[in-house]
Amino acid sequence: MTQNYGEPDYWNARYSKDDGSFDWYQSFETLKSFLTTHCEKGDNILMLGCGNSLLSEEMYKNGYKTITNIDISDVVIKQCNEKYPIEEYPGLIYQVADGLDMEDFNDDTFDAVIDKGTFDTIMCGSDCGDAIKICEEVFRVLKKNGIYIVISYGTPEDRQFYFEQACDWNIEIKTIPKPKDYQDNPGKVNYHYIYIMTKN
Repeated sequence: MTQNYGEPDYWNARYSKDDGSFDWYQSFETLKSFLTTHCEKGDNILMLGCGNSLLSEEMYKNGYKTITNIDISDVVIKQCNEKYPIEEYPGLIYQVADGLDMEDFNDDTFDAVIDKGTFDTIMCGSDCGDAIKICEEVFRVLKKNGIYIVISYGTPEDRQFYFEQACDWNIEIKTIPKPKDYQDNPGKVNYHYIYIMTKN
């Protein structure tokens, strides 16, 4: 049975059972050199579908001091706000929001948007139109020349169409080896794709 990944109830139930941290696909350490290349320390960054990943915490410790984290699960956002009180982590913000409708954010707000698995969960749903919709919302909140970084298991044949249909981007595609926990059977693709989309 297909999980209803687009519904807050699914994630609230999951995070209620397990309040530990979990990083989809890649950790900060494996992404560090890539992020250093594409994100400035002073950038205003949006983490799209943050969950309980340690990526923002590790980026913060490495000098990225303005990171807004959003997720549709109020359970995980409450957990993160308790773990990262604003008094101790100024600039590391956690709030409930839906990437499909980011009404709390003005146009041209962020220098970079990072998406580690969120686009993939949308592609697992029944309405692939949402894939275009989230791209349009990201495009709206990005500044000119801002970048949307998507870490995904999806091949360019399965992903690039939606990125291109949605907005006026320059698209660059890179690969990164999968950690051992994500290694597939021999003969399968054993790397993740990183899509870097620059807003024209």
